[in-house]
Amino acid sequence: MHVLKIKLKDVLKQRNVTQRQLESMSGVNQARISQLCKPGRQEINLGLLEKIAAALDITDISELIQFEEVPDIDHAPNSH
Repeated sequence: MHVLKIKLKDVLKQRNVTQRQLESMSGVNQARISQLCKPGRQEINLGLLEKIAAALDITDISELIQFEEVPDIDHAPNSH
């Protein structure tokens, strides 16, 4: 099974940009940026990602999000 992983936290660290700086650059509220940096995010606002990508001069969306394989619990072998 594959899930989407948002890599914003890693991108900010690599570019030495704080969430507050990104807020100023993109117009996206820091609280929303913080939520996008947390693992396990279930919903993604594409408009926010577009603003963030533009502010960071990202043209390849795979720099911000990627599919990550996780074990499929429903089909895992039964260990009983």
